[in-house]
Amino acid sequence: MVNQMELQQKANRLEQMKSQIEMMQEQKEMVKDLLEEHNEAKETMKTYEEKGEGTEIMVPIGADSYVHSKISDNDQVLIGLGADLSAERKIDEAIEIIERKKDKIKENKKEIEEQIEEMNENVQELEQELRREYQELQKQQQQAQGGGQVFQ
Repeated sequence: MVNQMELQQKANRLEQMKSQIEMMQEQKEMVKDLLEEHNEAKETMKTYEEKGEGTEIMVPIGADSYVHSKISDNDQVLIGLGADLSAERKIDEAIEIIERKKDKIKENKKEIEEQIEEMNENVQELEQELRREYQELQKQQQQAQGGGQVFQ
């Protein structure tokens, strides 16, 4: 026998799961943006390395804004190592660091995608269960209403 209170609890759980999926989708987008940022950094480093010392370049500072600059040393960059630490490295070393970071980001993205897929499967199962139980509850209510009536 289906209980209306249990049905409501399952419906609430379904809404929570959908909200969780939505948050995970947003997280996936942030990870995707982070991956793009790393790709841009890698490409910028390669371009920087190709330019000769004294070459004037435009350096991105964010928000589609740039400053003019001259290259004084085209084989060294300052790269974040994590935990608010940065170090000067040769560009090829910095690119290796970027690649390792990208690999970790890709792993994280894959894990998020797998979690989203699993959550979507759980949502579909719960939706089917809710439909069945709701139909059963409707039948029970109709039987309860019909059982007390006299037909002429």
